[in-house]
Amino acid sequence: MHYSRPFSVDGPIPVIDIAPFRTRDAAARNHVAARVRAACEDTGFFLMSGHGFSRTLLDRIGAASRGFFDLPLEEKRRVGESGPVPGGLMYFGHGAEALGATLGAESIGDIKETLDFGPGFHGDAWPREPADLEPAWQACYEAMSDLAQTLRHVFARALDLDTASFDQLFEGHLSSLRVINYPEQTRPPLPGQLRAGAHSDYGVLTILATDDAPGGLEVLKRDGSWCAVPHVAGTFVVNIGDAMMRWTDDHWVSTQHRVVNPPQDSTGPTRRQSIAYFHNLPRDTIIECLEPFRQAGRRPKYPPITYGEYAELRYRQAHGEDKNLDL
Repeated sequence: MHYSRPFSVDGPIPVIDIAPFRTRDAAARNHVAARVRAACEDTGFFLMSGHGFSRTLLDRIGAASRGFFDLPLEEKRRVGESGPVPGGLMYFGHGAEALGATLGAESIGDIKETLDFGPGFHGDAWPREPADLEPAWQACYEAMSDLAQTLRHVFARALDLDTASFDQLFEGHLSSLRVINYPEQTRPPLPGQLRAGAHSDYGVLTILATDDAPGGLEVLKRDGSWCAVPHVAGTFVVNIGDAMMRWTDDHWVSTQHRVVNPPQDSTGPTRRQSIAYFHNLPRDTIIECLEPFRQAGRRPKYPPITYGEYAELRYRQAHGEDKNLDL
């Protein structure tokens, strides 16, 4: 097949209903795929509706995670950034991550704290409190993995590939779930310090649920300006990562994005919590240009690299050269 460009998007961050893709209507499925392709070529971001994900499950993991973040600091620190337990929990405190450093910016800690989990990663033992923390996370991870499989099929169709083309590559995938707490800011941030510094994701795709609170997600547009990603109730934010961009030889865009601080004149609550699912390849999977993007007589822009090698590089940039991602 030959890859060709579809129609343009209908706004900086389009809302795309993926429900028709689950039908047997070929025209409807192709329409969804074409809209996703256009979004991925433009900003690499879109808002996804029609996903069928349980609102109850999102509320459940959100409440359990908020309960952990509200614990005294000494209790939270009993969960470390790494640990001996396969599929354990990881906690990164305020300022532990500097995402802007992944793009060469000064290493300034982000104004956030996070919990992370993935079956393929090691962490600490799950805490007993909040009681629903581990069950809620396990259930949400499984449901997100199912949704990511649907998106893989949409993306494959949008790339003029067989719908199941990516499925075998994701056997034993190293996906992870993260809940991020952006607290109320009780003192002015340092110069250049943000809730999350500008960065791109390094996996294949990200599914994000956000709160409707001041100080949110922004995406860097092609003209160099920043565009706020609107909060639309019932939708997920979806973006592609560096692995997908490398697969497409930069035809699809892994776009820089950041989370800005709330305006200084905000009068209401500004605490914000986000739930992010990162759909990642297995460690030894080689990322190299896909066949539809190979041109005769022209080398791809990027040399082949395993996902594990690329992820380790980006992790050390964000957390420090002395840190390792235990894949």
